[in-house]
Formats: sequence, structure tokens, C-alpha cells
Amino acid sequence: MVFAFLAVNLCAQNSWRYYKNEFIAGAGYAGCLTDLGGGTGDGGYVKDIDFQTIRYSAQVGYRLRTSDRTAFKTTFSFLHVTGSDEFSGNEGRRNRNLNFRSNILELKAQFEYYIVEEPLGRYNGPGVTYRDDKRFDYSLYLFGGIAPFYYNPQGQINGSWVDLRPLKTEGQGLEGGASEYGSIAVSFPFGVGFKYLINRQMSIGFETGVRFTTTDYLDDVSTTYYDQSELRSEVGAQSARLADRRLSDRRGNSGGIRGNPDRNDLYFAGFFTFNYKLAKDQKLQLNIFKRKKRPKF
Repeated sequence: MVFAFLAVNLCAQNSWRYYKNEFIAGAGYAGCLTDLGGGTGDGGYVKDIDFQTIRYSAQVGYRLRTSDRTAFKTTFSFLHVTGSDEFSGNEGRRNRNLNFRSNILELKAQFEYYIVEEPLGRYNGPGVTYRDDKRFDYSLYLFGGIAPFYYNPQGQINGSWVDLRPLKTEGQGLEGGASEYGSIAVSFPFGVGFKYLINRQMSIGFETGVRFTTTDYLDDVSTTYYDQSELRSEVGAQSARLADRRLSDRRGNSGGIRGNPDRNDLYFAGFFTFNYKLAKDQKLQLNIFKRKKRPKF
């Protein structure tokens, strides 16, 4: 019996090797910090988050444990983000009167470090049951990674949503205008996660983090106003209408401040997750008990 208990104890200490493949599904919230909307400041800071524009997200993924404290995870996520000057506490931004929404499709690879190790749970071996009652029933980890993502900013006018990138609202690609931007960018996620053990294979969790991006056009706003007559001539009337929607001041002038090109946009997300571990062949674990129970002379 003693040998069996020692065998279970040893197996439990290395249990992550038998349950290192894990599938994840989750849903939660998503938001962003861009040039549009926000509080009374100039945008880009945590205090500038506009909670009226928080929307939804969903995620599926796979985690590979590499030790009792480390893991790699890959996820595919759908996030819906939006922003509007209408809700801003800044008078200048309310006067600018711009808005946007975008679906984000994100493929993320991240490294996780467990500052509180994942609990071992209950282990049933041949003739003995083991549980490490000195361990918590939860784990806590930090993560960082990289995440290419697709985005497509849209603006609302007359009750309809219109794709903004083809409209070149800041003269992208036109003479004297801003550089064109694509629909793919890269973000660098950082955050924290929590998991609570249900049993040895199932857990629930929560993960939240921020994504620093390589683009300032998540909301289609970055630099200055482009001449409306040129937009109307080169792109069309709809481009001119969506480029400059100021409530006051004379319209049509180029060069006025429309956004802040010195700070890239970022977005954030949180997911409530269900996690399921695939168990390795139980015969391999039972062989450990058989070897450990065999007396040595």
C-alpha cells in the first residue's frame, strides 16, 4: 500500500505530462482605445475607456503544457469593437462627430507562466486515491504573445454602416494624403488569467488582456482632414461626407487635426472560458504503479 501511495504521489507530481493537451472555448467582452470617443482627455489612456461602447467577443483555442508552471496557447477569436465621439466628455471630440465599428478576427499565440501552479486534483490509481489537499483549487497565470488580426472599420451615416478604408477619408494614396493602410495588422497581447478546477480534466476560467497594435487606423482616424473637394472628385461624395462630419467650424479645409498619429490604437478583451484536458493513455500511468509496487532485492 505504501509503494502504491508513493507511486501515485510521484505520478501526481508529474501529472501535467498526462494532461498536457487542453481545449478551450469562451465568450466575453471587447473594447478599444482609439482616437474616437472616450472621456475628457486626449485619448489613449485607461481612464479614457468609454464603457458605453464595450461589445462582445468569442474564442476557441488549444493549450499545450510544457511544465508544471509553463504553457503555450493558440486561440482564434472574434471581437466586435466600436467607438463614437457622441459619448465623449471632450468637447472637441464631440464636435468632430465621428464613429466607427469593426469586427476583429484574431489568431493569437501566447506563452503562459503560472504564478500559482495549476492544482493536481484527484487521482485514482489501482487501489488508492490521491489528492493534494495542500494545494489551492485554482491557478493564476500571466501571459504575453503575438496576434495577427484582420479588421475592417465602418462608419455610420443615415442609419447605414459603410466600409471606410475604400473611401480614403484622410486622402490615403492620394496626392498629399496619408499612406494607405491594409486590413491586416499585428498586436502584442499581455494580460492575466485565472482557472478554477472542477475535476482533473475540466476547469472554468477568466482571462483578460490588452493588445498593443501596429496600426493607428483601427478606427480609420489618424492624421488630418483632407480637402473635401478633392475627395468628392477623386473618390466620391460619400467619402467627403464621412471624412468631415464636424458639427461646427467651416468644413472643407484640409490640414485640420482629425486624429493623433503619434499613438497607435489598442484593443482589449476578456473571456470567460471552459477548459477540457485530454487524458493520455491510462495504461501508461498504470505501468508506473506496477513498476513501483514491484519489491526490489
